[in-house]
Amino acid sequence: MAAYWLWRGVDSEEQECQGLIQCGSRMLLQLQLSQQGIGLINSQRVWYWHRRWPKNIAAQHLQQLLQQWSQLLAAGLPLLLCLQLTQVDKAPMRLKIELVKIQQSLLSGASFAGAIARSGLFTSALVHLIAAGEASGELPQLLAQTHTQLMANNDLKRRFLRTMIMPGITLFSGVLVSLLIVYWVVPQVANLYASADYGLPVMTQWLLLAAELLRHKGWGLLGLLVVFSALVMGLWSLPRVRLTMEVGLWRVPGIGRLMHLHGQAELYLLLNLTFNAGVSLLEAIALAGNASSWRCISRDLTVATVKLKQGQRLSQVFASVGVPQHAVQMIRMGEASGHLGTSFNQLQNYYQQQAQSHSLWLEQLIEPVLLLLVSVFVGGILVALYLPLFQMGQVM
Repeated sequence: MAAYWLWRGVDSEEQECQGLIQCGSRMLLQLQLSQQGIGLINSQRVWYWHRRWPKNIAAQHLQQLLQQWSQLLAAGLPLLLCLQLTQVDKAPMRLKIELVKIQQSLLSGASFAGAIARSGLFTSALVHLIAAGEASGELPQLLAQTHTQLMANNDLKRRFLRTMIMPGITLFSGVLVSLLIVYWVVPQVANLYASADYGLPVMTQWLLLAAELLRHKGWGLLGLLVVFSALVMGLWSLPRVRLTMEVGLWRVPGIGRLMHLHGQAELYLLLNLTFNAGVSLLEAIALAGNASSWRCISRDLTVATVKLKQGQRLSQVFASVGVPQHAVQMIRMGEASGHLGTSFNQLQNYYQQQAQSHSLWLEQLIEPVLLLLVSVFVGGILVALYLPLFQMGQVM
């Protein structure tokens, strides 16, 4: 049975080349390439899972690609040669395959954005930015700015995740200790209270009930949790329900505000890059709406596109869809001065700084809050266990 092979070799002009070929064995691959005047350097068989996993490109690999593409294009090299010269450290097989397919798509006459979109590895935001860069002729600059912003966002995420390590350990330890107490300790102590001729405190009764449910219906409760998680994921895929869920998420104290700030920063980043690259305002709004990861922002931008076509000003449109007043005022100033791109840039910087500040505040707040919650929960269990002992002492 013929299989796909990812190969790298040297052509008759001593230039390195690579490709993806379907053939029966490595020997046949070498013979087929030699007939084309290509000397095989190395090859690797492509299995089924190599073409299916991972689903999306990793952040560190995307950073390397954007950096190399922007630098090589800025140096004046053709796009196809830039792709051939791209080297990604520890790249998964699927990424290597898709890069070869992108080169083949370009040779067949496809656009860079179209080839990137067909790969399925890259986000729609990046695809639309590349399309805008190709249309405006500012592709190297757009890729460089996208790489810079991606590095800043990834640094923020890594710092936040590192800060969450200790709170995560605290939460996991507290939950584990609580489950062990409820599952193993409470039933042992319950035998001591079984012969008591007085009523148990309400806290103790609730604790004994929880221990009984956990011991006899624990797997059922776990199944319900799995079903509930699957239901939430299913509802998230429904457009109208997702809009409601996104609004609810943004109203969650602390983390909801951070999501909202990131969404606004992403919006004005897309508007800044596309509009300042020479894309018309209407097209920039449409691109930002298609590329946004938040459905509520996409909905508002769709409404904005319709109203812009009717002749309304952007500041009026944004005010009508609920954009914050300070952002509307900044856009209004940009419209009056003729420097709307500068307003987008300032709003992007503002929301990024707000997101960073809010993230730092959350990092400082989460650990003590989780520690307090775990302490209260475990302490409540212990108090519920010892309250009957206090009553026994009073009776005696």
